[in-house]
Amino acid sequence: MKELTLGLRQSKKDKTRLKLLEAALLLFGQQGFEVTNINQIAATVEISPRTLLRYFPTKEDIVLSWLEESMSGFLAGLVHRAEQEPIMDALISSARELLALYASRKDFYLSLERVIESSPQISARKHAMTAQLADEVADIIAKKVSTESPQLSLERHLYPNVLFAIIRVVVTQWVRHDGKADLQILFSDALLLVQFQHSN
Repeated sequence: MKELTLGLRQSKKDKTRLKLLEAALLLFGQQGFEVTNINQIAATVEISPRTLLRYFPTKEDIVLSWLEESMSGFLAGLVHRAEQEPIMDALISSARELLALYASRKDFYLSLERVIESSPQISARKHAMTAQLADEVADIIAKKVSTESPQLSLERHLYPNVLFAIIRVVVTQWVRHDGKADLQILFSDALLLVQFQHSN
């Protein structure tokens, strides 16, 4: 019974977080990120500003928490795949899964990415989060390959940073075309352009 109660509370909490983000994205789209404040977002969802701040410490965190979840999902998927397939295949498959998530909730992620692009503060924090994720991926690559060498050291840091640059460009193009372009095709084209592959 205790586990059921905890599960229901978590479900309610997740729904509230989603409502807050959707309300924030709507207001950001209507009047801009800088103009929108915590009180307005809280009022839209009919909760107090204090309650909102228990979910999100800052206005930027409302947006970035969902980006953080996407990154965590990418990392978890990569760890699982790296146990079963070559690391390059695991990287590409994990990237495709992330892009599939974006495509499955197109309007949601289009709004999210537009807000990120419109705010220098959020863009800077996103860049820092991506750099940290690249370091974590580099550690996964190092564990996957048992022998250390100058070339491996270069590869383990280069691969994730190049991959995330590709994802960033692909998502940017997708947003600029209002989600009409196919993310998977854009990604495939980008991989071919940069010849992203493991050296044999």
